[in-house]
Amino acid sequence: MSESHPKTSLTVAFGPDQIKAIDAWIARHGDPKPTREEAVCQLVIGRLGAEDDHPSTVLPGFTTGRDII
Repeated sequence: MSESHPKTSLTVAFGPDQIKAIDAWIARHGDPKPTREEAVCQLVIGRLGAEDDHPSTVLPGFTTGRDII
């Protein structure tokens, strides 16, 4: 996302299984590890393809924490 545009804050509620999956996704990353907020942003941006013109075709399995590829 372009830093020249203001960001909008969203409040999203996740259940325990989704939090475990997000935490598992975070654990697979090197240091410094992203915060939960950063992780969710990365997952959403990756899924939407917001950083390029080719959106991902794989939806992450939040129940398993499978990475977007």
